[in-house]
Amino acid sequence: MNVKWLKLFLATAMLAAAAAHAEVRIGRPVPAFDTLLLDGKKLAAADLKGRPVLVVFWATWCPTCRKELPQLQKLYERHRGKGFEIVALSIDAESIEVEEFWKDHGYRFPVAMRTPEHSKVFGVIKGPPTFFLIDRQGALRFTHRGELGIGRLEAQVSPLLGK
Repeated sequence: MNVKWLKLFLATAMLAAAAAHAEVRIGRPVPAFDTLLLDGKKLAAADLKGRPVLVVFWATWCPTCRKELPQLQKLYERHRGKGFEIVALSIDAESIEVEEFWKDHGYRFPVAMRTPEHSKVFGVIKGPPTFFLIDRQGALRFTHRGELGIGRLEAQVSPLLGK
């Protein structure tokens, strides 16, 4: 193989690798993803189509997550009737811990364990909580890592609820 072809091959391989690990960007469509919930039900991408969706990566051991989850439950209850959905993706190591935590706290929005498919869509999660807000057209509108607070989150969600 000559040097010209080797350079072309390496450049193509690098572009393919970058595309495989590309993170979703504000204003860009979020690739469709299915989620197997901890209750065994499948939350298909089609179930979320046309709905504003907040995806939150969290962990049972995260103090900030523990503070934010009750606020997320209130937000969910307030806006669920307008089509709003929350998908909580745990980065915990064991699903049994997450199941017990979820039951103990009475949260009612969908919860699942993070999968490689989620990582392909949202990229590397550097720490919980990490939020991704998707509009009704499937585009990413807001992202945040760390403590957010209900007021700031409400300000991001409310404009997406109108039809």
